[in-house]
Amino acid sequence: MLKYYAIFYQLKNEWAVRFPDIDAIHTSGKDMEEAFDMATDALSAILVYGRKGREYKEPSSFQSVLAEAKDGEHVMAIIPDESIMEEYRPKKRVNVMVPVDLLEKIDKAKEEKGLDRSKLFCDAAEKYRAA
Repeated sequence: MLKYYAIFYQLKNEWAVRFPDIDAIHTSGKDMEEAFDMATDALSAILVYGRKGREYKEPSSFQSVLAEAKDGEHVMAIIPDESIMEEYRPKKRVNVMVPVDLLEKIDKAKEEKGLDRSKLFCDAAEKYRAA
């Protein structure tokens, strides 16, 4: 399980977050919980998009990040969230031909499962590919 350690520190009216291993991420939240959520989102996004010409090294250990933290700062593990990463992954529109009767069945199934057509097709394609 990939995890990066983030340093949380308090500013005047918010909690800020920095990642020693990924200096491109600086985020914050009105409280610790929101800052944690923002850090998870930012880490997930940057691991999908990356930065042109830049590879990220393996995450540092907890002890090395803790040694970098100053008094009053907190170190927490942040694990990228696969569902957030999915939202950031680039998409490409394609045209497919589907028989009308099958499309009606798909539309009924997507409503029952709370999916849109794209998500349903992607899920089905992943299951087919894995089989």
